[in-house]
Amino acid sequence: MKKINLIISSVFLCLFINIVNAQETSDMFYATMETKDAFELQKDHPEDIQIIESKNGYSAVMLSDEAAHELHHKVLVHGPGFIYQSSKKKALSSIQQRRLSQKLAGGFSITQDQLVLQSLDLVNNLNIANQIQELENYGTRYHTKSNATQAVLDLQTKWENLAAGRSDVSVRIVNHTSTNMPSVVMTITGTDNPDEFVIIGGHIDSTSGGNNDDAPGADDNASGIATITEAARVLFEMNFRPKRTMEFMAFAAEEVGLRGSKEIAEDYRSRNVNVVSYMQLDMTNYKGSTNDVYVSTDSYNDETLNDFLIELMDYYNASGAHQITYGTSRCNYGCSDHYSWAQEGYDVTFPFEATFNQSNPNIHTTRDTFDRSPTPNATHAAKFCKLALEYLIEIGNGVNTGGGGDECNISITSFPNTESFEGSIGAWTQSTTEDLNWTVDSNGTPSNGTGPAAAAAGSSYIFVEASGNGTGFPNKRAILNSPCYDLGGLTNPGISFKYHMEGSAIGNLSLDLSTDNGANWTSLFSKSGSQGSDWNTADIDLGAYNGIGIQIRFNTVTGSSWQGDVAIDDFIIGETGSDPNPDVCVALDFNTYAITAFSNQDSVGDFTVVNSGAGVSMENNTWKYILLDYTVTSSTVLEFDFSSSSEGEIHGIGFENDNTLTSSRYFKVHGTQNYGVTNYDNYSGGTASYVIPVGDFYTGAMDRLVFVNDNDAGSGNTSIFSNVKIYEGSCNRAASSVIAFGTKTPVLGDEDELGTSMVTITPNPTKDSFTLNVIGATNKNITATIYTILGKKASSIQLNHGVNTISASNLSLGSGIYLIKVEGAGEKLAVRKLVIQ
Repeated sequence: MKKINLIISSVFLCLFINIVNAQETSDMFYATMETKDAFELQKDHPEDIQIIESKNGYSAVMLSDEAAHELHHKVLVHGPGFIYQSSKKKALSSIQQRRLSQKLAGGFSITQDQLVLQSLDLVNNLNIANQIQELENYGTRYHTKSNATQAVLDLQTKWENLAAGRSDVSVRIVNHTSTNMPSVVMTITGTDNPDEFVIIGGHIDSTSGGNNDDAPGADDNASGIATITEAARVLFEMNFRPKRTMEFMAFAAEEVGLRGSKEIAEDYRSRNVNVVSYMQLDMTNYKGSTNDVYVSTDSYNDETLNDFLIELMDYYNASGAHQITYGTSRCNYGCSDHYSWAQEGYDVTFPFEATFNQSNPNIHTTRDTFDRSPTPNATHAAKFCKLALEYLIEIGNGVNTGGGGDECNISITSFPNTESFEGSIGAWTQSTTEDLNWTVDSNGTPSNGTGPAAAAAGSSYIFVEASGNGTGFPNKRAILNSPCYDLGGLTNPGISFKYHMEGSAIGNLSLDLSTDNGANWTSLFSKSGSQGSDWNTADIDLGAYNGIGIQIRFNTVTGSSWQGDVAIDDFIIGETGSDPNPDVCVALDFNTYAITAFSNQDSVGDFTVVNSGAGVSMENNTWKYILLDYTVTSSTVLEFDFSSSSEGEIHGIGFENDNTLTSSRYFKVHGTQNYGVTNYDNYSGGTASYVIPVGDFYTGAMDRLVFVNDNDAGSGNTSIFSNVKIYEGSCNRAASSVIAFGTKTPVLGDEDELGTSMVTITPNPTKDSFTLNVIGATNKNITATIYTILGKKASSIQLNHGVNTISASNLSLGSGIYLIKVEGAGEKLAVRKLVIQ
């Protein structure tokens, strides 16, 4: 009997443990976040976060509500810092892929002066103040509370009343699966282009940490909703009828992982809704910094749209009653609802009330009330309302400036994807800016001896007809653009295609790749001249682009006569090879890259591609780069061979994301100057091999790889970088070759590239006067060029060796952040940051 009782007790105990575990799991939810934040959170709250998988700097996790709350206070400065995911599968998928933007070509022009100026005079800050206080008076708008739903329903009624009598306006409630709180959307249907959408949005929910029964959320984000509402009221008062469809959105549950906006943005993408642009208004009424508006410059914000916002403020708000001063700032992952739209490939912009580290300190507490605003009667928020009207009217009613016509028209996620151009070019598109089109053909091209007799696959192929002096040749270009491809589901992505290049006057053919929707292109494959009378096969590894979105194009230029047709067939993109463990460590082929002078560092040096493209030889004093869009992650490895005939100042290699030196990114392997990352400064002769875990030193999106052979003596030096490979972790090699990460501590040199000279600025920050001290520069011809943080040249001055006293006001430098570049003939560039308060 005791034995039976023991068995029964054990069964009940197991059931109890399982129930407790199930309850603990059910209290947690799936999410994605930055890996560095996940590890930081795990230090103090290991029981509240489970890291499932990390890739590309992001992690799929399980979070408790407590961890979600602590994330903001312990790690981040704004926004939830995580994205809610409805399942483990979605969380894992989210860190695997990144969508390309699918947008109209080009940017926008300022054409609506009369309507914009009319709208600015109608903005009433008291309306905004009243609306903020109405939302604050709900007491809480936390997404699980009934007050939150009631606030949304009441806003729906308010928006309906604003639009009373307008048959082109509808207001709808959007219910969600991840929260009981709904969102509300108001739509004004466009008169000319109803299928093109211009959207402005913000979240209506609030939070107050551990006391969500008292979450007034006056600034975060009653202020944004009030600002959006006033912008809508002004447009209705004007009886404004946009050419493009315009939508106003108030999202549910932003504070708990952007739940409302994520579901809506995913729905729009699944229906291929053409969202031309999206603006986020989240916190508009706390003036915590010198300027009025700070444009968020995180990588997922669209630079073109940001630039247009700045252009609007320069044009409409430079001075007078509607003046708006501005700067830039950076937020973080999952910063606000615009991130949901960016993740779906839409262009987004986010103007904010202050720099993110100077924003409202009362948010997410019971103290986030209207009476704590530093400016009275919502006058600060009124500036955002004016900017919102400029954005809405100019883009909603304005014109598109046009562009290259090379943007993606469809996104493909199922592989392999094949195209043999049977009777049409399929989902591919002709460029609208070039001289010739690609033509579908079969059974031989019209010109004898210049094309294939038959297709390589199927019955047809595409080719470029070079006949016609002045029309088909010479030097006429034809470009065919692919759809977008999401490579997130592929392990070893690659491309294969057949090409035919026959004739005495063949020009050239290249296959180019873009990761930024056609703004920039990198050549993956290039051939010139006749390649014989047979079809040839090209196989291209895409391992460097694993997990991201790409677009490709076939780009050909005809030769000197009609005898130069180029043909393409049997295109395939998908997994490469049948080897379950292929070595994807493919060395760079320098024959396929343009090798370009870097910054102003390239002096008297030259280069030569050697070893059939496997290496680049750099002579004398030279810095070179190749365009290489690559996201450096915590697992990125850089492998190469190096040799040098004699020692100069700096021999090294590193990634960059602009055309300006960042010393902490260059791995120095040889040289007399104590510069850059010096952990691998051990070259002693011959050919040495280096395997560098770059992810131990830095991460981020890069756009070029830089090679350094710095030799100020100017001659007598040759260095060769060869067998350069970039990969993640082990490159699918044997387990013994897996790179050990987390073992390196960066050792940085203490010398600028300026050599023995030093440049210092004091005081910094300054309100006006500052000294710029140049020590050790031997040349008297020293200049300082001052740029705004956006790269616009502000001033240029001559410097003396030693102390130079400078007045910011005399140079017409207003408050903000500037970059000062110091140069001298025979001396190298130094860059310093200056903050003027």
